[in-house]
Amino acid sequence: MIRTLSSVEPYRDFIRSFSNDPVFSDPMLATEAQRQKHLYEVPADPCACLLGSFAGETLTGLFVFLILEKDRYVQMLAGLTRSRKACAEALDFLTSRCAGYGADFVFNPRNAVLRALLKERGCIMEPEQLRLRWTREVPVSDLSGIFPLEEPHRARYCALHSRGVYWTAERVLAAPEIFRVLLAIEDGEAAGYIDLTHNSAENEPYDLFVRKESRRRGLGRALLSAAVQENRPNGMALLVDIDNEAAIALYESQGFDRAEGENNITAHICL
Repeated sequence: MIRTLSSVEPYRDFIRSFSNDPVFSDPMLATEAQRQKHLYEVPADPCACLLGSFAGETLTGLFVFLILEKDRYVQMLAGLTRSRKACAEALDFLTSRCAGYGADFVFNPRNAVLRALLKERGCIMEPEQLRLRWTREVPVSDLSGIFPLEEPHRARYCALHSRGVYWTAERVLAAPEIFRVLLAIEDGEAAGYIDLTHNSAENEPYDLFVRKESRRRGLGRALLSAAVQENRPNGMALLVDIDNEAAIALYESQGFDRAEGENNITAHICL
């Protein structure tokens, strides 16, 4: 049975039981900062929905969903359960509450229970992603061509930006409380960008792109190096497709190391 909860405080032991589980741990809850943001602070967020699945009075699943009604979008921020029934109940609740919304589920690649259920419901699975965390100081790249986004380059930034993602250029620009944008300027024109979150103890270079004709000139390395400097003294972590060897090599050259046990998969569905 699904219940809407007002707090996770009574269930801290349940939460801790997943922390070192190689199969059912949640990659969105790997650090204390993530647990604070995605679990303990959730009751204060009007857009977050905290659900518990119960067998009698025993908690069998704990879920947090971000529900953006204006955008008709749902994201699973936390999913802790070993029970197929609990997963199904949470999905049924979402489907009835948010019919027609787009939904993203980020989960542990080893979690065969959730993976199988999402596939049965028609989810599209993205490639497995590797989490990298900044752990080492490295020499700073030449940052002379890297600048914060300003109005003259706004249109070019939007034209360069990745499409088919939730955080489009327009949404990034409309959320300055979440993102900073750095540009690589070449011959007076924006040749690349990095979208960087800045509101957490551990931030993320969310999207890094250099136009084709400007690649192999060190601009990606300079953008990433600038993001690391911009982010100090906070921590930084990122996700990259596990088979993207070029990107992994770039990140590792800038002081990022692989975070063991924190890989994830994202699944998309229209509820």
